[in-house]
Amino acid sequence: MLLPIRSVPALHSVDSEIFTLRYFQHCLQCTFCHDSCCQYGCDVNVGERDRLLALKTELEPFLGVPSTEWFKSEVYEDPEYPTGKFVRANTKNGACVFLNRKGRGCGIHAFAMATKRDYHSIKPMVCWLFPVCWDKGVMRPNSDVKDDLACANTGPTLYEGARDEIRVVFGDALVAELDALKKQVDAGQLATSETVR
Repeated sequence: MLLPIRSVPALHSVDSEIFTLRYFQHCLQCTFCHDSCCQYGCDVNVGERDRLLALKTELEPFLGVPSTEWFKSEVYEDPEYPTGKFVRANTKNGACVFLNRKGRGCGIHAFAMATKRDYHSIKPMVCWLFPVCWDKGVMRPNSDVKDDLACANTGPTLYEGARDEIRVVFGDALVAELDALKKQVDAGQLATSETVR
């Protein structure tokens, strides 16, 4: 399945901490966090919400949650999202409503795998880019990485873990630029908490 055409968040800077902060990365192999990064719900671009709702007949029984409970009703304006608007996913029993109640990890991701869909076409972009995010034109670590990510300081860097997903959103040219910046950070030519323009 081809990915839908989407607009890309405009970036002007990169927080170099994406090249130094680390996390476990292999979430479904984790035995210690119990999907804690999915406890708050997530931001969902309105276009992504609409794609999920278009699949509600198939997705509701898979998730075990009616589609009327998937999203909060408030719509937020934000020009950095592809449609310029986003909603929040609800939480249920202390976790994202989309958490896989029959196993581990994201239920949307599990549904995509079970139905042979590319998860990029239906899973919220902020989730598959995690723990890297963008904010006000800056690619940076998600705030959970520093605040309360159970698997912080282990495994690959945020960039190494998210590199392929960054490529899906932003393309080969940005990944090539980021690879060059990573080499500078690794060589000590950039400070590890510097925002690079």
